[in-house]
Amino acid sequence: MKRVAFYTLGCKMNFHETAYMEELFKKAGYEVVDFDEEADIYIVNTCTVTSTADAKSRKALRKAKQKNPKALIVATGCYSEVYPEEVEKVKEVDFITGNTEKFHILELVEKRLKGELPRIHVKGVWKDRNFYPLTIRHYEGRTRAFLKVQQGCELFCSYCIIPKARGKMVSEEPQRVIEQVKELVDAGYKEIVLTGTHLGAYGVDLEGNWNLAKLIEELVKIPGLYRLRISSVEPIEFTDDLIEVVTGSEKVAPHLHIPLQSGSNRILTLMRRRYRAEDFRKVVEKILSRNPEICIGTDVMVGFPGEREEDFEETRKFVEEIPFGYLHVFPYSKRKGTVAATMKDDVPPEVKKERASILREIGKRKSVAYRERFVGRELEALVLSQLPDGNSTALTGNYIRVILNEELKPGEVVKVKLTKVGEKREENYGEVVDRALLRNESS
Repeated sequence: MKRVAFYTLGCKMNFHETAYMEELFKKAGYEVVDFDEEADIYIVNTCTVTSTADAKSRKALRKAKQKNPKALIVATGCYSEVYPEEVEKVKEVDFITGNTEKFHILELVEKRLKGELPRIHVKGVWKDRNFYPLTIRHYEGRTRAFLKVQQGCELFCSYCIIPKARGKMVSEEPQRVIEQVKELVDAGYKEIVLTGTHLGAYGVDLEGNWNLAKLIEELVKIPGLYRLRISSVEPIEFTDDLIEVVTGSEKVAPHLHIPLQSGSNRILTLMRRRYRAEDFRKVVEKILSRNPEICIGTDVMVGFPGEREEDFEETRKFVEEIPFGYLHVFPYSKRKGTVAATMKDDVPPEVKKERASILREIGKRKSVAYRERFVGRELEALVLSQLPDGNSTALTGNYIRVILNEELKPGEVVKVKLTKVGEKREENYGEVVDRALLRNESS
């Protein structure tokens, strides 16, 4: 039996796609092994969101060849999609593919092994308007499933290379989404996570006035669906209809990720973002007015070209004022092929590092403060897995991962009391109050 190993860098979409590729190889009779083990094929799902991600991708590719010099080393993903000429310079790489190739990677790898394909086989995402379905069914002890309903991005924010890596915006047909969710619910999955490169743009390429709000309205009607969670959505795309449906249905998880990037309007303009800081604030205020306990997470970038001390101070103050549940903080990284790459990057690395550190400390404090609001409170939680020590982990609707000192079956829905939170987001402890299913799933 041939052995294949995977290594993934970057976003959640990349991890979902790696899981999809793993399933392809397993169904074909391959044994999927850890990346540190010896394998016949190593596949690195690369990322190019920063220069650091590029370097980590190259390092993983070289490491694979060291494990087994005779193995086929495959580079796929965003780095090889956007910069195949750079990946080509990594002599350890035997096969270079892009993002669309992931969805038939098994066939391509086997052709390459037979010598039927050249070293570089990148079709190009902008030449392909096909929608590639992605349903991941084996995460979290078969309790949660990730369903891609949209792919591609055409925003072209000045710092971002993702449109060149992911291509044109394409949405899955709504009836097909509904059918897939029904299939997943029938298979026993309690939580469905909707994903997309630019999820808030769902439906713009479809007929019939479909959008994300309308899709969610239809999905929450599905009998047996316990929880629906949505991934990142741009602030400008939170229409009144979308806010109403995500805060008005008990089936939609009270957890939203809304990227901010900067609290300075001057920097937002340079970034080619489509909103101002006050627009972001109004969206958050509307959401919290309907559900004050919802968890809102965000992304913030520091050190964008031209970011002055006063711009950073505006961002720091803005972040302090908004009741975020968590922050993802990134220093700006120059990406060849973006508009920002032509700007003068006049923020020294040490200043970027310092600013990122300041915001991360704020993020830690806000995360703890948000979770502490629920200490002593009873919350519904979905059991995800059993731990080796006999404890279990569960996830609440508002994105608090809880360790329970009881051996529970993955997929159970329990009522828990949160007893203690730690500095890290995953360091939370609770006790089971009720093991009965609290909500009538047939409704």
